[in-house]
Amino acid sequence: MTKLRSANLVAVYLLCMSCTVDVSAAASYAKEAVITETAGTVQITANSPRPLEQVLDALQRKYGWVVNYEDPQYVSAVDLVKATDHDSQLPAGGNFTVEFSGTVPDEEKILRGLVDTYNKSKNPGHFELRHTADGLFNIVGTAGHSNKGEIVQQLAPFDLPLTLASQERTIDETVTHICSELSKKGHQNVVLAISPRKSLLRNRVVVGGSRVAARELLAKSLLATHEKLYWRLLFDPTSKSYYLDLHLAHSS
Repeated sequence: MTKLRSANLVAVYLLCMSCTVDVSAAASYAKEAVITETAGTVQITANSPRPLEQVLDALQRKYGWVVNYEDPQYVSAVDLVKATDHDSQLPAGGNFTVEFSGTVPDEEKILRGLVDTYNKSKNPGHFELRHTADGLFNIVGTAGHSNKGEIVQQLAPFDLPLTLASQERTIDETVTHICSELSKKGHQNVVLAISPRKSLLRNRVVVGGSRVAARELLAKSLLATHEKLYWRLLFDPTSKSYYLDLHLAHSS
């Protein structure tokens, strides 16, 4: 079951995610990345506004890897395509292919190679591979084109340090509170948009601290579900807001 928060902002988000992209700006996108394997070599081909995210979804299907993903800010015309509906915009991603040996897959090595290959492609955004304290991998957007067309470093929203009172809350309340505090401290709204069935987030947890990175607070909150949850932090160029989607990983 899906929950929607901050209805006006989320409505813009859903409109942007479902709109049809002008064929003059981008090719028809694929619903999911295509995985092929030949003689021990795995090839993943994505075609999406966010092809790196699409590859991560393919890696989860194939190996069960749970990797979080965070967009950079897409603010330059270089990084955007216009959709046909309501003048909304999408990241200007497209085709992207990565290959690696699939005989004994090393998750960290493959993810590092994936990020390096992506950063050398013509797709928008630059990314880094990060760890959270619980050992999960995070692919974090750290740069994008400026309005002058230059690649500039950006502060990732979840890098921001937050101070949260260490008190008992439901996981749902904790995540919502983290988003609210980020919106106050940062320059963009951060909204919890999609989350799993409500029962998963009813568990109570004590998460807090002084000047703790938002990413660590979020990771600790989701760990309390005792399920494999991962996040997608997506930047909507139209509303200039971030939308946090939480997903339950499927068994491999």
